[in-house]
Amino acid sequence: MSETKTTTSNAVMIGCKIPNGLVLQVGSQRFVLKGTNVKPGAPHVVTGGYGLTTIPADVWAEWSGKHKDSVFIKNSIVFMQTTATKAEGQAKEQEGVKTGLEPLDPAKPAPGVKPVEA
Repeated sequence: MSETKTTTSNAVMIGCKIPNGLVLQVGSQRFVLKGTNVKPGAPHVVTGGYGLTTIPADVWAEWSGKHKDSVFIKNSIVFMQTTATKAEGQAKEQEGVKTGLEPLDPAKPAPGVKPVEA
């Protein structure tokens, strides 16, 4: 699946806290949002636990309108800002937002689960 490149000046910055990112499909176009998992040497940086991706504003408007009731939007797991600076600021402010996809702490795996002793 290839990522559609954004060349329009009418673009927005999307923050995505889903580890593997998210594919937004609008009509026949697909836009791949960067997530929090970053391969060594990857060209994107994670800010506040969010991958940041630029997409056309009209694509975001259509997609977010259709998905306005999803947990991604309601819980600020995916958000939009008009500039990279604003998106980075919001990502840092929302660093504590939980997705339910965070890695487990091996010392405290989950309530009622005890770590295996070696």
